[in-house]
Amino acid sequence: MRQIIMATALVAVAVLIGSLLPTSQGAQSSYFYWAQTSVNTNSVSTCYSFAESVLRYESFANIRRSPGEVTGSKGATYTAVMCVGTTPRATAIIAAVSNNNSEAARVRDLVTSKIKGTAGY
Repeated sequence: MRQIIMATALVAVAVLIGSLLPTSQGAQSSYFYWAQTSVNTNSVSTCYSFAESVLRYESFANIRRSPGEVTGSKGATYTAVMCVGTTPRATAIIAAVSNNNSEAARVRDLVTSKIKGTAGY
């Protein structure tokens, strides 16, 4: 059941990010990276608070929080964090998309490592 939830969440994030990409980029490539990590809470709501705190602390721009995700951008990388209620701890799914391969991977790793160790900013 947990894997079905994770797969569904990942597909939802991929569809969301794909719908936000500019359509007139020509031959330019887009790079999509994702990761998942457990968070130091069993509460999905607290997981979203942690995600928002991480993005603010790391100076992301255009941070938005909705009931199903926290999003923001850093440089040319758009990032979305989704939280899933798993046992014993909530799981954060981090997705990053950019036209710069190494930047997308770097931002994904940054958010993943920060939210994984979050006990609250």
